[in-house]
Amino acid sequence: MSEKYIFRGSWIGADMTVEDRRAPVFKKKFTIEKEIKKAEIFICGLGLFEVKINGKLPDDTVLNPAHTQYNRTVLYRSFDVSKLLIWGENEITVELGHSFFNETTNVWNWDKASWRSSPKLIADLNICYKNGENESVFSDGNWEYTLDGQITKNSIYYGEVHDLRKTDFKWGKAILVDAPEGELKLQDMPPIRRIGEFKPEKIEKLSDDTYLITAPEMITGWARLNLCLPENAEIKVTYGEKLKKDGILDKIGKGEGRDGNWWPDEYIQQDTFIGNGELCELEPKFSYKGFKYIQIENCPVEITNENIIIYRVANDMEVISEFECSNESVNKLHEIMQRTLFNNFQGKPTDTRVWEKNGWLGDFSCGLTSIMFNFQMSEYLKNFVDGMNDCFEACGNVPVMVPTADWGLGNSPVWNTVYVFCCEALLDYCNEKEYVKSLYPNLKKFALIDIEALKNQGWVWGQRGLADWVAPIGAENMEANPNSSEGCEICGTAFIYKMLLSITKIAEILGETEDITIYKNACEDIFKAFNEKFYNTEKQIYETTLWDQKGLRTKYRQTSNLLPLAFGMVPVENKKAVLENLVNDIIKKDYHFDTGCTGVKFVLPVLYDNGYSDVAYKVLTQKTYPSWCFWLQNGADSAWESWETTTRSQDHYFLGSYDEVFFTHFAGIKDVKDGYESFTISPQFDCGLEYVNVSVKTPFGKLVSNWKINDDNIISVKIAIPEGANAKIILSAKERIEENLSGGEYEWTISK
Repeated sequence: MSEKYIFRGSWIGADMTVEDRRAPVFKKKFTIEKEIKKAEIFICGLGLFEVKINGKLPDDTVLNPAHTQYNRTVLYRSFDVSKLLIWGENEITVELGHSFFNETTNVWNWDKASWRSSPKLIADLNICYKNGENESVFSDGNWEYTLDGQITKNSIYYGEVHDLRKTDFKWGKAILVDAPEGELKLQDMPPIRRIGEFKPEKIEKLSDDTYLITAPEMITGWARLNLCLPENAEIKVTYGEKLKKDGILDKIGKGEGRDGNWWPDEYIQQDTFIGNGELCELEPKFSYKGFKYIQIENCPVEITNENIIIYRVANDMEVISEFECSNESVNKLHEIMQRTLFNNFQGKPTDTRVWEKNGWLGDFSCGLTSIMFNFQMSEYLKNFVDGMNDCFEACGNVPVMVPTADWGLGNSPVWNTVYVFCCEALLDYCNEKEYVKSLYPNLKKFALIDIEALKNQGWVWGQRGLADWVAPIGAENMEANPNSSEGCEICGTAFIYKMLLSITKIAEILGETEDITIYKNACEDIFKAFNEKFYNTEKQIYETTLWDQKGLRTKYRQTSNLLPLAFGMVPVENKKAVLENLVNDIIKKDYHFDTGCTGVKFVLPVLYDNGYSDVAYKVLTQKTYPSWCFWLQNGADSAWESWETTTRSQDHYFLGSYDEVFFTHFAGIKDVKDGYESFTISPQFDCGLEYVNVSVKTPFGKLVSNWKINDDNIISVKIAIPEGANAKIILSAKERIEENLSGGEYEWTISK
């Protein structure tokens, strides 16, 4: 993190109410009569800003700045604008959108947010001349603004209205306004860009003036249209994931579509453009959409491949790994998980980019390990954890989603324990010791809250909170019911137990030895109470005290048994029976899991780790409902929100947690510590595949784990350890090889 910048400028705004949905435009003219050495602008515009110098953008980023807990933190950005300034008169212009800073929708309390205000900005342009002199142009009451800009409405959910006829602007003096409550901090993570560019897969003319565009894959972003609309022509561009049975777009809003009652008055994901008779590039500026289809209505000019470009818009995350194996369906599953993650990285990791656009923590907990293997996450993850920490300080606990407008504040451990898990991941994969150390006092407070809550309930969690969300309802075409039938007792208790194991590890790494006994003692109490309350000695299974029949679900819950197995909560003498009963249920259900997002993450690891590789592979490659390959059978190119064909969203990553196993088990990359300074490679040769090729870009260089089973049942293994790193190699088949090695490239052959 760079040293904090202290602004000279003042916060300025326009004379407008929070209900006014126009995008105000600000400007400042200034003169340069010396040679410039360097010029840099520091700027924060809330909710979103677009800054130009002499009509030119400083870079190719969009949707600045990222959404934060505005009453605790607001982010600013800096740009080098040296090449944009000219001799003589210059002009800065800044246009502001509303986004979550001033959102009108009442879903999730955004309309009641404590920070809600009309758009405002602060900016400093610092110029260093070659003669050694310095000059600053900063925001103050001498700037001018107009509400006559071309964007007459904008919302992060609803979309935008652009009136291209508007060219005559009435300017007034900017108003000095109160600063937002949150502290200004530099946005220090990969910015949002147009990271992918596509042409339509299909353009269909539904009527004389209506077109349906099919994108080549599921996308988050928008389309750019290059059209000459007649003056006063008003086209509507609406985005969505699905079509109705009659082949037109399934719009959301006005009471129509899934959860359309959330927005009773307007459609969401809809942009309107009003023509001026000239050729123009038409694209949104202060909103993004999730879609496979785009419907363009009232369009008097022909839409062709030549006048439309589709963009994927997301944080420009660095992909650090490659995965390939002998099964094309498994390769496809990896591809769709990575695509789904990109489609949900817009400043924060979101859940559904169409309906919610929220940073749900349970979703991130499910995907955390997969995410760490796919992307360079250091700065992005720290930004998200900062949001959790802000909420903890503001609300007294970590809510179920971050940021929040005081929505979902109740303690929900299956969701909010990711606060600790993220810090553990930052230590292991990124070696962020100083950062995690700075948060440790709050992490400890967080853990103590859960310890006290459990202590007061006999060391087991009650029914409050979210649990095994979107478990299969029982038939592929039934309407999904996301709520768990068995409640939160086992899930909540298990996740607090796992969180305490993680914070014990964190305390050991950071040298906070005095706290370790507190955490370990609590784990012992939880372990005992958990088994006394939930273990059925007659059935030799774990089950909760609650049952709420939903759909065709069976009362044996795989997740209730997966979690204690995965977290080490099963006494040694009971483990064999619990495991066998779990496997028998999977086989009885024809090699299908029966879990929601919370349990499905642990299905493959538990099976592979306990000698049931054949069962695990059948589950992974199962093509009938409920399964991951069932998605593929139904044409999915992104992960779904639920297992059923009735799923609300077809672009939701939390059920795609299988991806971590491709790295941890198929490639065998485990026990990563200190940012890959040390790790274990122990490939699962009996995983069901014929070959696996994996590479991961670590801070030390490229890690490689490749293996292949040859026709003669000899396994060829190639491993590369980055210089400066140390690895424990375990190759276990008919024979076993175990070596401790440092940087270099190594090869083995081993009998299967």
